[in-house]
Amino acid sequence: MSAPFPFVPLHGASPSMYLLLAALMGLAFGWFLERAGFGSAKKLTAVFTMRDWQVYKVMFTAILTAMIGAQILGAVGILDLGALELSSTYLWPMFLGGILFGIGFYFGGFCPGTAVVSMVRGRLDGLFFLVGIVLGIYGFALFLDGPGQASWFQSFYLPSSARVMSLVESPYAWVWAIGITAAVLASFRYLYIFEQRFSLRTPQELASAKPRPAPVKPPMGQATKVALGLTAVAAVILAVVQVGRHEPEVLAIASEVAAPVAVDEAAVPAVDPLSLAEWIVADSHRIADEKPQNSHTVDIRPEEERTAVPVRGAIAVHRYDDTGQQYDAVVDALDEVLTPADKNKPLVIVDDGDSTLGRDLVAQLREDGLNAMLLDGGSEAWQETILSADAIWPEWVVGADADADTPLAPPSVAAYHDEVAAWMLGEAGSAPAYVAIPGTVQLPSEAATVVATGGGGGGCG
Repeated sequence: MSAPFPFVPLHGASPSMYLLLAALMGLAFGWFLERAGFGSAKKLTAVFTMRDWQVYKVMFTAILTAMIGAQILGAVGILDLGALELSSTYLWPMFLGGILFGIGFYFGGFCPGTAVVSMVRGRLDGLFFLVGIVLGIYGFALFLDGPGQASWFQSFYLPSSARVMSLVESPYAWVWAIGITAAVLASFRYLYIFEQRFSLRTPQELASAKPRPAPVKPPMGQATKVALGLTAVAAVILAVVQVGRHEPEVLAIASEVAAPVAVDEAAVPAVDPLSLAEWIVADSHRIADEKPQNSHTVDIRPEEERTAVPVRGAIAVHRYDDTGQQYDAVVDALDEVLTPADKNKPLVIVDDGDSTLGRDLVAQLREDGLNAMLLDGGSEAWQETILSADAIWPEWVVGADADADTPLAPPSVAAYHDEVAAWMLGEAGSAPAYVAIPGTVQLPSEAATVVATGGGGGGCG
């Protein structure tokens, strides 16, 4: 089965299995949301008036489960926390977005996921709210990087100072996890005070003029006492253990040359040569139509290697032996080309494939919020896959049925490859026609890229 989007192979499962699992998980997620009352706008907004804390309890139960579960899976080696894809933290844009989201949630009564649940239940308010969300996201994408784009908004929404901020791999991650858990459990215990003393009263309650009842502390069950006690003990033990294991930072004298950065290969994503070739062809047509590129390529190989094995359209940057100098040179070159909205787009670094310079550079660029990745295999892979006359494109594509209704049915596969290779080598003046090559990583459209990476916003669902 083929699909227009990439799948990450896990335990050899097929794309069909992934789609089935996604459908089952989606059904289960929606069922639990509905059973928790998240399909009712009254239930969802009751937390704002402090009359009902069920939404708060369900949400934080899910957060605690995911937080502790991720730490446990990481500790036993099932989940590589260092390989998690984390977006950059934009403090002020996120702060403003949170306020706007809260206002919309209060007056509208839904967030994206709960609006879907309400719509499935047959509620028109959920349907109209969901339509508004979709239109708002699309309008945001067009405003950020479309006909209505504004540079001041791009600079605010995607600040150049953004960094990835996370406690996932902190030496105190378990201390934070246990501490947050203890605080949330304690809040569950004493929420009745807010509900009985500070909740906004209904018109009927105000008309009755009855005084508020005195807060009555619910009895604490034995299981709750044991859970709180074990949480407190675990927090103390983990704090002592982690503090003992944590080595103090050594303050080194800063020098002009940055020290080499140790990079975990799993933290440096790569793109295959065939996908990059397709991106370059697609962007050449976007440039011809006076549209912004959907990806960018930076070539840091020595000049003689760039000439011998060319990557058409790549930004050529002088190669340095030092990571710090190379980083500064690449950043200076990108400042002249990239807009703030381009930070979410793929940025492919082309290296020789033998040194660690390209990997270190990608890691530093990703720390600065850029969607950087490395050309898998470097020059040799690019030569063998794209430029060589003997290049073998995906076998299942070449072996497709000759009568299939596809622009890449044999023998046109070989002809298209020769056309792409000739254009990459500068032997053809006009760019080859863009073809979505099966088996490659497909880039989304311009607006969809922004919607997926920046305009979604998140939410309770």
